[in-house]
Amino acid sequence: MSRSTVLLLVLILSACSGAPTTPSPSPSPTGSSVVDWPLQGPREIVPIAVSSELAIGSNRFLLNLVDNANEPLASADRPVEMRFFDLAADATQPVVTVAGTYLPTIPQLPGLYRAQVDFTRAGEWGLEVVTTEADGSQRSGRMVFSVREASSTPQIGADAPASLTPTAATLAEVGTISTDDDPDPDFYGSSVSDAVAAGQPFLLIFSTPAFCRTATCGPALDIVKSVAPGYLDRVTFIHVEPYQLEMVEGQLQPVLADGQLVPVPSVIEWGLLTEPYIFVVDGAGKVTAKLEGVASAEEIRAALEAVAP
Repeated sequence: MSRSTVLLLVLILSACSGAPTTPSPSPSPTGSSVVDWPLQGPREIVPIAVSSELAIGSNRFLLNLVDNANEPLASADRPVEMRFFDLAADATQPVVTVAGTYLPTIPQLPGLYRAQVDFTRAGEWGLEVVTTEADGSQRSGRMVFSVREASSTPQIGADAPASLTPTAATLAEVGTISTDDDPDPDFYGSSVSDAVAAGQPFLLIFSTPAFCRTATCGPALDIVKSVAPGYLDRVTFIHVEPYQLEMVEGQLQPVLADGQLVPVPSVIEWGLLTEPYIFVVDGAGKVTAKLEGVASAEEIRAALEAVAP
């Protein structure tokens, strides 16, 4: 894979993300500064946070991993250990240590690692990633990232916004609200407001296969569609295009304002910073899971089983 391809991938997967930050220096408990913390260890690999928002509480942390030549390292055969440091408390001892789980993204392109992490404090945190090579040797790298007081998207346990999202009764109508080239009609029969009012668990995916800024919307929607048949009798599935669309000469095209895609109202109501994004909501209308970017079929099934066993 060429250097330019890898650089493009890093930009795609890190768009609107919590990539390494460079905050103003502040004393740490060890006498060093937050800015200096990544330099206190080896720079044999380069970790890049892909998650668009990280906040106090439980977070699905997505990680891209490259070497110093920007060559991708993530693979199903490469184990990684992720060590999280609360830099305001102790820059020498990790608060959480967890194994990263490999997550495929787009065919022919490198994947990511994911981990579920609880952050107890807002502010600057450090991540040290250690990877084990086939010969048993190890390489490591560090980065600094920010944790917010609260996420822009609904917190786990929060009420799901009862958004008025588009619906369609026929395939022809689906073609006026979805850019999926092989749409599942079951994903357009109910609006979010309908699902909340019905008191039935639902899965909501924001994605735009035709106009995705991260190139992962189509794959993410396809994975959800592959899981759906086993749950259609228990869960409502809803696909929403995150940007305003209009018919132009028989083709769906995005509405632009100053050359930029225009989000639909539900994107603002749900606080999205990027797409695709998957939410699972239980029968009481509470958000029980949120999965940014591509999610594995196993992750989606686990989230659905929690609300509709």
